Amino acid sequence: MKNIIKLVALSLVLVMAMMALASCGDKSGAIKSAFEGEGYTVSSSKYEDLSSGFQTIVKTVLGEEVAAKMADYEIITCTKIVPLAIVIKFPAEGDIKTALTVEDDTSLFDELKAEGAINGNCMILTLTPGALEIFKNA
Repeated sequence: MKNIIKLVALSLVLVMAMMALASCGDKSGAIKSAFEGEGYTVSSSKYEDLSSGFQTIVKTVLGEEVAAKMADYEIITCTKIVPLAIVIKFPAEGDIKTALTVEDDTSLFDELKAEGAINGNCMILTLTPGALEIFKNA
């Protein structure tokens, strides 16, 4: 009986460790909570479900070629009366670099990373300095 209890306890520990490792790089939950804590309305959707206005923002900022790669990623919109932030959740930070690389040119990724617009597996598009600070500190 003691061996069974030890086996069950060990199994639970292993499962919890695997879950912790799997979610280790995902910053989206912390980012959502940080924006909600600052009074933003936060919602998630797929890129193709965004309004044409939001799609135009993504295309304008990132370019048509990069925006075409967004279909598989979760898009988190954070809105207040005026301040707006669009957060794109990627599976991993490496996927952000891949999506932003055009013909082996990683300058867009490098610039956004230096500005703090990339946090873990998420990237923000905003013109609001306050929203960028919330994102960086999440």
